[in-house]
Amino acid sequence: MRNLADIIEDVKTNGKPDYEELRYSVLVLTSMMNMASMTIRGLKPDTKEVFLNMKKDNIHRMYHTALNKSPKEYLGWNDDPENPEYQRFHAIGSKLVDKALKGELPNQKKQE
Repeated sequence: MRNLADIIEDVKTNGKPDYEELRYSVLVLTSMMNMASMTIRGLKPDTKEVFLNMKKDNIHRMYHTALNKSPKEYLGWNDDPENPEYQRFHAIGSKLVDKALKGELPNQKKQE
């Protein structure tokens, strides 16, 4: 599998990356977006400049690392949808989110 930068460039030039490349690329880009979003949401108005720079550098390093690896390599086996353990963990997480959205978690239930 090609690195993420080559796959993105292929799409930009109207190329046709294969399904597996696109499948894993979507997962990598989603993962990076989630991590960057969590970092941004965690910033406080009084965050010192040195910490802001560290956070920006970490996001840049993450992006640079992802671009220079194949999406499958960047994700690793633990986050690979082909991994049965990943599927089990994802299913548990989905059930927890569904319960939380319905207000069914123990800490969400009204005490009698």
